[in-house]
Amino acid sequence: MSEFASSLTNAVARQYDLFQQSLEAIAKDRKFLNYGYTVAGDEPIEERQQRLCLEVFRAAGILGDHLVVDVGFGSGEQDFLLARSFELRRLVGFNISDRQVRYATERASREKLDHKLTFCLGEAETLPGIEDASVDRLVAVECAFYFNRPLFYQRAAQVLKPDGLLVLADIQLSDALAFLTRREDLRRVGTVSANRREWERYFRARSIRHINRQTRPGAQMSVWQILKTAPFARFTTAERRAWLKMAYYSQLVALGLSLELVTYDLLVLEKISG
Repeated sequence: MSEFASSLTNAVARQYDLFQQSLEAIAKDRKFLNYGYTVAGDEPIEERQQRLCLEVFRAAGILGDHLVVDVGFGSGEQDFLLARSFELRRLVGFNISDRQVRYATERASREKLDHKLTFCLGEAETLPGIEDASVDRLVAVECAFYFNRPLFYQRAAQVLKPDGLLVLADIQLSDALAFLTRREDLRRVGTVSANRREWERYFRARSIRHINRQTRPGAQMSVWQILKTAPFARFTTAERRAWLKMAYYSQLVALGLSLELVTYDLLVLEKISG
């Protein structure tokens, strides 16, 4: 990993440590960190966020004997939802935020789900400790834009079984914004075509659902929620700065989704055997 890439990863880890710290400080009940999936305009943001996770899990077709890997699991809220809603043998989550890993691990123990849910500190590009061809489903809910995508797709293909699926709720730039990917952080977001060229080396598309219309309202709502909360909550200066930065980028995403300059897709990718 280059020095810049390592610095970028560390910055993201610090940002999500701050998010987790502040969510705990305000005792937020459901600690989802995504833009949600909207079907009705009067729903609270948490209902939309929960629905997005359920859309991913249903698309993955998770069965009772499956080993599932969740990369970038946030506070782990989505995985506790999965454990309540579906039968599964075991889930292993990976995250680069030490505080989020500790929080999810402690919650799993407290709720007596630690026999089923395991949370690890580790990068999606490496998935330390996961054996090759051992995973049935690998999911990534609104986080792949932080990854080194070529390495991530390659590692995902290594750990998945021959009939395994990679399922992503994924934000990407339209091809019209390819010039922006000269920046390393935006190269990780990638364009639709560039990302597809990378994952097609290992996967074929089982389904691709374009969900800009369902995710844009939640992106805009996230901005409003942050602006209502962050300036007045008892956050540290660093926490407040992290949330306001998120509001700024979320507003850009909301605008991009409405103009179709940003693409939000639910991707179900099947590993190519042989």
